[in-house]
Amino acid sequence: MMMSLLASALALGPSFAEKTHTARPALSRPPAMEGCDAEDVQPWVGKPFPADGAEQARQATGSTVVRVVRPGEAVTMDFRADRLTIALDAAGKVVSARCG
Repeated sequence: MMMSLLASALALGPSFAEKTHTARPALSRPPAMEGCDAEDVQPWVGKPFPADGAEQARQATGSTVVRVVRPGEAVTMDFRADRLTIALDAAGKVVSARCG
């Protein structure tokens, strides 16, 4: 008796799920992300980072966020196409500038 009830429940399970499934609307395209182009700040590599460098870099690259990383600072590894990351050395000189 118990086996027949279990078999019936399993047999009806998929059809019940199909009837009650609520489909999510599909996105026509993924949400747009603003980009970043680090090419304009590449001449900064090897030079001291200016006091207003973050704002200059933001405007020059089109990035939404500028992250300045000094030696020993922890950073997240998440990718953001709209973020410019500028790495400095101990003397405050730009080591690298990249998007992400």
